Amino acid sequence: MDEFATATPENQILCHQCAAVLPIEQGSQFVTCEFCGATNFVDKSGAVLHYAVRATVEETAAAAALRRWMGGNATVKDLDKKAAIERPSFQMFPMWLMRVNQGSQEKVVLEPAAALSILDITELSIPASDLEPYDHTMDGDAIVPTVPIETVRKWLANNQKIAAGQIKESSLVHLPLFIFKYKFEGREYTAVVDAASSQVFASIYPSKREVPYVAIGSIGCALYFCAALIPAISFFSLELNLFVGILVYIVVAIVLAVPIFGIAAYISARV
Repeated sequence: MDEFATATPENQILCHQCAAVLPIEQGSQFVTCEFCGATNFVDKSGAVLHYAVRATVEETAAAAALRRWMGGNATVKDLDKKAAIERPSFQMFPMWLMRVNQGSQEKVVLEPAAALSILDITELSIPASDLEPYDHTMDGDAIVPTVPIETVRKWLANNQKIAAGQIKESSLVHLPLFIFKYKFEGREYTAVVDAASSQVFASIYPSKREVPYVAIGSIGCALYFCAALIPAISFFSLELNLFVGILVYIVVAIVLAVPIFGIAAYISARV
């Protein structure tokens, strides 16, 4: 992993006046040297800096965050109670963080630097204030990057039309993650909890079945559409007063609402 580390000479950025190593903060262009006080303009477009996000969430808190997510609206009912959750593994996962210029705006692109099955993690927001220089005491938990930065740059050029000249800064960032495995109804699933923000990521999970909701919604729409025709039918076909037809429609609508909402409540409680 030395070729990615900030300690290597090619990845250090030195003061233009005294040649001391500058304490670079991600996203900053002007840095004051701690030794001579000189203000340096930092061009990081060609350098690859190495950062890490410190873990601030303990295992018990991460498990609690996972349980809260399981009890949310996206998952099946009682997943938090019925799922058998294994003890998680902890790892520092590598991500390529690219700051790019698109027109007059700056955009941050996050891409995996190793094999990753849960792609939602690329949507994670990493505040610059959470980053600090990578410490090699983390090597025991760190996953070695396997995706070269050149591959990411080619992907950005081919898929997002971001040319190499638009890349303002490239960084390798190790994120602290808890990897949870859990079983539900005979199947095994994986969820990731960010050990810095407690945010939960999962690509495949036992989600609520949409068919019952779609069915009751479709039936409700069809019934109310038919009910809405009552005023017109009563006026043109039965030659009744339009006001009477509207009154009949209101009564029918109220009567229909009772079983529809009852069935919807039953489905919500069961699914």
